Parts: sequence; structure tokens; C-alpha cells
Amino acid sequence: MNYDNQVAEVMLETAKLIDKLELETGIPKSDRDFLAAYQAKLVADKSTSKDEDGRFCRIFTNWMMNIHKITKVSA
Repeated sequence: MNYDNQVAEVMLETAKLIDKLELETGIPKSDRDFLAAYQAKLVADKSTSKDEDGRFCRIFTNWMMNIHKITKVSA
């Protein structure tokens, strides 16, 4: 059975999100290197592992939380 991550594929194709995350200097280089390899797997239509998907999710979540802190406007 071939496992695919349809959510990550949509993030890759529609918004070029993974490309944008790779350019974020606030994300550690090791995570940006991982994102490049992860993206290459998705582009090549290869299966990703649950561990890889989990790491991608953590990177994305941390980035979103940090952006929210930076851009949050107090009422």
C-alpha cells in the first residue's frame, strides 16, 4: 500500500507553502533542510513516513504560532 499525504501535497502545490517555509530564517536550518527533502519526496510522488509527516506538522505549527505572536494586535 502506498501512503500519501494529501494535505501536505495541497500545501505544496496550492500555496507553495513548503517553499515559503524553506525561506524562513526563523526556522532552524536543520528543519529547512528537512523541508527540502520532504518536498522532494512529495514532488517525486514517493511515500512519506508518519515520522516525517509529524515533523512537518511540528515545523508548520511552530511557525504559525510564532507568526501569530509577532503579528497579533492587542485590542
